[in-house]
Amino acid sequence: MNYRQLDLNQWSRKNQFEFFKKYDNPFFNICSSLDVTELYKLCQQQQLSFATALLFASIDAANKVKEFRYRLKGDGVVVYDSIYAGSTILNDDETFNFCYFDYDGDFSHFNANAILQIENNKKGVVAFDGRNQDLDIIHFSTIPWISFTSFSNPRNFKTNDSIPKIVFGKYYEKKGRKHVPISVEVHHALMDGLHLGRYLEKLQNLLNYPDFIR
Repeated sequence: MNYRQLDLNQWSRKNQFEFFKKYDNPFFNICSSLDVTELYKLCQQQQLSFATALLFASIDAANKVKEFRYRLKGDGVVVYDSIYAGSTILNDDETFNFCYFDYDGDFSHFNANAILQIENNKKGVVAFDGRNQDLDIIHFSTIPWISFTSFSNPRNFKTNDSIPKIVFGKYYEKKGRKHVPISVEVHHALMDGLHLGRYLEKLQNLLNYPDFIR
């Protein structure tokens, strides 16, 4: 078992949890932008996939903010030891599939697995599987055709969904720097804007100093 039960009676956010978990739509969304100049340069130099490196930085930052590892389970909250990434992948016929990328904190492992998963998807050996039973995951998407300023995700409110949704948009240049739009949608019973802000701060720091690639 890679999670533990959170003791709600010892949790400083118990009141906020009880308040927001009753909402019909308890999710909130923040859209921002990331400076990806340094990461993009390094990927170009080392002939690495920028998308894969950005995905690794994103899931790495999420693992370092414990609230991003909180999930609703039954009437309580569990805390996962680590979480992995699931992302949409565009197919040649302009449909999409879901691919899954294990996380152990090592970019070389992550990158090798990502290459394998994407190759298997192109070969048609990856099933269309949303892994709806998994909670130790973050759902990622990329919309590389649009530099959006707002975003909303489809939701199935009949389920007890509490998984964060992170979406990247088309990169753009501003004053000689490259930026990528990001949308982060999270469950308000499990975290607040403070925690989402910490995630974005950690992610931007990884992008500014992408030493994880070396």
